[in-house]
Amino acid sequence: MKTIAIISQKGGAGKTTLAVNLAVAAEYAKKKSVIIDIDGQASATSWGDSRSSNSPVVVLAQPVRLKNVLVAAEENGVDFVFIEIQPRNRKVPR
Repeated sequence: MKTIAIISQKGGAGKTTLAVNLAVAAEYAKKKSVIIDIDGQASATSWGDSRSSNSPVVVLAQPVRLKNVLVAAEENGVDFVFIEIQPRNRKVPR
């Protein structure tokens, strides 16, 4: 499983757009992808909720739950995980 974190110190830099487009591109390539949204604005989650399709899956999680969500993704055969992290977060939880 490949895990890619989309990080920026500044809000409005396009993190959600990038995460969503990468996840959809992975799905088109027949790869199972998940977006983990740990940004307080939950923009990726709102995008996922507004769609009729169930893939890519979007999971809203708190940073302290990231490890558990990653384990669940791997157990479910996910190929790519895209993590959208809130601005000004200097450290990715492990």
